[in-house]
Amino acid sequence: MNKKDLKKADHLLIGLIPGLVFPVVIMASILAYYSNFTLQFIIENPLFSPLVNDLKGALLVNLGLFFLFYWLKKDKSARGVLFATLLYAAIYLYYMFLM
Repeated sequence: MNKKDLKKADHLLIGLIPGLVFPVVIMASILAYYSNFTLQFIIENPLFSPLVNDLKGALLVNLGLFFLFYWLKKDKSARGVLFATLLYAAIYLYYMFLM
């Protein structure tokens, strides 16, 4: 871990942590505000679940975060956001096809 990059806010973790946290917070707030489904319903009906659509919408925040880091020339942080988005894509594919 390079402390110099961490101080300049150009580190993989600087992009990875918000890239993982922001979509979950937004998805939880969307589900809490608009949905009356329980967690049991979401687990039992994965293809009919509002969770899948809310996750796709919540990942749009990562697009803005990625371009913010890219515009500020924080390439390593932008890579962290991209890695978080790819991690969510893997979870989404697992959820859609294997659950």
